[in-house]
Amino acid sequence: MSEIKDIHLYVIMSPNYALVASQLEPAEFGRHYATGSSRFFDGTVIFAEIDSHYRDAFFRIDELLEDIKSSRSGKPKRTKFIATYRVLEHIDLSAFQDLYVVSVEGEVLGLQQAPYERQHGPGFIRTFQEICPFSSIILSHMTPPEFGNYLTDPDQPKGAPKVMFTQIDLPIDVFLKHIEENPFHHSPLPNVHPQKLRDQILEIKDNPNKKTKGVSLDSAIDKLSFLRLRSGFWICGGGAMLFYPIPEESKLEKDHYSFYKSVSC
Repeated sequence: MSEIKDIHLYVIMSPNYALVASQLEPAEFGRHYATGSSRFFDGTVIFAEIDSHYRDAFFRIDELLEDIKSSRSGKPKRTKFIATYRVLEHIDLSAFQDLYVVSVEGEVLGLQQAPYERQHGPGFIRTFQEICPFSSIILSHMTPPEFGNYLTDPDQPKGAPKVMFTQIDLPIDVFLKHIEENPFHHSPLPNVHPQKLRDQILEIKDNPNKKTKGVSLDSAIDKLSFLRLRSGFWICGGGAMLFYPIPEESKLEKDHYSFYKSVSC
């Protein structure tokens, strides 16, 4: 069997959900999956590296790793799918390492975990984009940690054991002002009618006790600029939470220029 040190385990969060083994390093894997694979369509890729020693009885990892071998010419094995069903819920949060976002052009941004220490005031409506295993856009009065706990509550019929989500920068008051002045003002969210969005905002705005209001079942990850995402990405489950902060735009431009250029066109 291939030496485990030569094999990486990746959990793909978007556009599909899968646990994959590969001999490619994270940046190479991201570029391959976004631009070099005939199985993938045009769009953003989000994946995380998992501790290569992680095992769960749900996955046939050791059995399938037998197939991870370089070709006779030395070409590395690029992808070996371990599972494509109920993947996230069977991976302990402690096994997660860095998270990677890959642009349409194949530029890769690596994100590291950090404590989430932001203090929140009351009365703010946030716009959450679910990534895995759901893909809805949700309005909520909850903070990101509260939203994560809500979705992973075992008593929540619309939840899951583990979830991944991010937050969309949607200036709600500005949008409401513009659409009041101009009923034909465009929607700041792809595939969401502006009048429908206005009604959804007013419904939750007028009811502070309403935890969530669904906006769309259609993910906007591939239709919005990466620069429209706020704060970072959250992975929650079992009362625990991982946070991967997104650098400020100025830092992205300075330290990750190739990625920044590819998402700011």
